[in-house]
Parts: sequence; structure tokens; C-alpha cells
Amino acid sequence: MNLLYDVTLRDGNHALRHTLASKFVAQYCLLAEQSDSWAIEVGHGNGLGASSYLVGQSVETDQSLLIAAKENLKTKKLAVHVIPGFATVNRDIKPAIEIGVDVFRIATHVTEASVAQSHIEYLASHDKFVHGVLMMSHMIGLNGLIEQAKLMKNYGASAIIFMDSAGYFTPDEVSERVSAALHELEIPIGFHAHNNLGMATANAMSALKSGATIIDGASMGLGAGAGNAQLESIVAVGVRNSTIVADIKKFASQSRIIETSFPNMLPRTTMSSIDSGIAGVFSGYAPQVKQLADEMGIEISELWHALAQRKLVPGQESMIREIAQDLMNL
Repeated sequence: MNLLYDVTLRDGNHALRHTLASKFVAQYCLLAEQSDSWAIEVGHGNGLGASSYLVGQSVETDQSLLIAAKENLKTKKLAVHVIPGFATVNRDIKPAIEIGVDVFRIATHVTEASVAQSHIEYLASHDKFVHGVLMMSHMIGLNGLIEQAKLMKNYGASAIIFMDSAGYFTPDEVSERVSAALHELEIPIGFHAHNNLGMATANAMSALKSGATIIDGASMGLGAGAGNAQLESIVAVGVRNSTIVADIKKFASQSRIIETSFPNMLPRTTMSSIDSGIAGVFSGYAPQVKQLADEMGIEISELWHALAQRKLVPGQESMIREIAQDLMNL
């Protein structure tokens, strides 16, 4: 069975600049409860404990958002994104367990799976769904990707999720990675697409066709940069080619509330997002890149490619200005 994993209320918070409020979370979850999604992910764009000046301050606490979601999700799983370093077990994970979070995704840069060991082992010992997530998964070769995924499996992850955080992949590349992981790991594989090159839905469908059983999507594509794979599009195509069993009508109300509530914040594919996709740089940097390029009179494409040369990864926002200043001095 294929599981739809709704990231609207977490990755979408990037697009909303972390202004998501508990009242809206409650409204959305009430609608999502009627959908055919398996889990609804909620929180700051960078996950539990990430609210800060560096990556963006939330208007409400993690706890208030999660409580609002839990009160309106009766049959759907409540899920969170967790990046070790931002989130700790005692300060963030234990309170989330007490609120009733069902699914914990422990995410690291694709070459740093070992950082997730203590978080995954703790959650696995507490009988929670725990997914190992490899972000920026294009930044390593296939063999290395499999080795990092094996580490997360050995720590106790019940599924591995590959995140195309930069919207870099093509469908053939997705298929190669998913197929190899399924062969080597023999546990469920999931895929999280971004739309920098306009390929998000196609990449999600390629993952499904290759055997992935957990597919991420966001209503109206709400997410970092050019956005996520659009949840309604995944459902529509999946129903049409019989890879997904779902009722597209059940997702319409979620789509409409996003569209009407945030008409000026919906993501779209732009020349800047295409530059970031080609460069393979984290989608969430788009606002800072535009701001600094305008401020310093730098070509946006030049800044994206300078970030790529420095191999910037999520959480290194403070380096963007430094790199932009270096460009000005050339």
C-alpha cells in the first residue's frame, strides 16, 4: 500500500516564513482528517526546535502547533521533522511524544547519517514510527547513499526517505536510487520532491513506479523555494495510472484553503529556482538569495552557483552574506 505523507504544514512553513498559526493548523487538519493521506507533518520549516534568528523565528511554539493539530486528527498520524542539532531528545522529542506525535522523521545531511543515531535509537525504543531522512540526497554517489541509508536502518529506522531538497533530480535518477535502496535495504523507501526544475510530480511518480511506498506532497505545492510536489497532482496522476488508491475530491478542500489563505505566497518555478536546481542548492535559501542579490547588485544566478561551489547545506544561512560579499570583491 502506498502512503501519502502531507508536508503542507511543515515544509509549507518555509514559504510562509514560519508564520503558520495554530488556528490555521486546526482548520487544515480538520480537512486533512477527511483525506486519504496517512500522516500530516506539522511545525517550523526546519522542524522541531529550529525556531531561531538564524533560520527564522516561528510566530507560535512547536507545542501550540502540535496541540492544535492533534486535537483535530483522529485517524491520521501526526508527524514531525527533526534535525539533530536543532532538536534535542529532552527539550523537544519528549514533549512531542507527550502531545501524541506518532511519526518522527530524523533528518541529516546525506553524508552525516551518524548524527541521527541517538535520536533514532531513542524513538525506536519508544515504539514510535521513526523514519531516517537523508536531505540533499543528490550530493553523494549511489553507493554512498546506500551506505548512509544502511546506517539509519541499523539505528532502528523503519523507513528511509530520500529528500531532493534542491529539486535537482530527474525521473531516471530517482528511479535508480529508489530501486537500488529497495534491493539493498529491504525496508520501505520514501521520496520527497521539490519543484526547482519543474520535475517534482514527475519525480514523485518515478519513485512510486520504482517501488517507493511513502510519497511526500504539499497542498498547492506549498514548500521551500519552488515548492514541493503538489499533493493534488500526485493523487490525480496516481489515480489515473492506478499507482495510488485515493479520492481526489477529498483533497480539494485542503487545496482551496491554502490557495485562498495564502494567494501571494504560493511557490512557483522561476528563473531563480531553476538556477538553484541546476546548482543543486537548498530550495529554502531562495528568499535570502534574492534579498542579497538585490541589495548588493549581484546576478542571482551567480550567487546560486557560488553557493554550490561552497557546497552549502541547510542550516548555513549565515554564510550566504559572506559569499555574496566575496562575489562583490571579485
